[in-house]
Amino acid sequence: MNRLLATDFERARKNIIFLFGEIVMFMYGIYVPVSLHNDNIKYLHDASYDKGFCAYVIPVGILMAFFCCIYCGEEYEGRTVQNKIIVGHSRKSIYSAQWLSCIMVGSIMCLSYFIPSLFIGRILLGSQSRSLSELLMYFISAMLCVFACVSLYCMLITTIQKRIAGTALTLFVLLVIIYFGIIVWQDLHLPANTMQFHVVDGVMTESYGANPHYPQGGFRIFLEYLFDFLPSGQAWQFNTMTAEKLPRMIASSLILLFITFISGITIFEKRDLK
Repeated sequence: MNRLLATDFERARKNIIFLFGEIVMFMYGIYVPVSLHNDNIKYLHDASYDKGFCAYVIPVGILMAFFCCIYCGEEYEGRTVQNKIIVGHSRKSIYSAQWLSCIMVGSIMCLSYFIPSLFIGRILLGSQSRSLSELLMYFISAMLCVFACVSLYCMLITTIQKRIAGTALTLFVLLVIIYFGIIVWQDLHLPANTMQFHVVDGVMTESYGANPHYPQGGFRIFLEYLFDFLPSGQAWQFNTMTAEKLPRMIASSLILLFITFISGITIFEKRDLK
């Protein structure tokens, strides 16, 4: 297993998407604190460096969708997986090594942002506005969100043998997740009261009353749980540093991580490799 993982990671490390992602995230890690510093000067803001603490989640999630599709797709199309089975590796160890390689690549992309952002942010923006324990919770939650996305991508690419088709499926699912995240966010941020207009005896009157579309009760609780469960909902909260239920988000990411990993292994073990 260790040799298999080392071989897979060496191949992943040479992948052009990985190298491109490292450069992009490193530059983004410089851009965010510099941009916050400029905004502080221009608009007289007082943003600390932790405002962009988890800004890597969205771009890494998108980059890893392309990486997993290209990297895993090449293994299936190039008969690398078949050769590993012929040599004597089990399907479970093959999938696990591939999965761990993608997780490691995602971690490196996150660190490619985090290191320059932290270093430059501390210089330009000073100390953080949140406690170290809260920032640690944010970091763990954000990394688990990235891992859950990577695990989902690995599972999806396993269902289709063709790299292009697998990429199309993965990107489609990613867009669906983003779409539902936006819809849930819009519903949760509807105003509780709105201005309403009525026509009485030909005269238009206005009144300030309850918004009939405002989600309440159990439905609102369900939307809040859904927003904390969806990777797109979590990513938005990390990007704006507005997460209020970090333990729940950690649990949601772990559940998604576990389900997608087990499902990926199950699909891969039953898959007819041509």
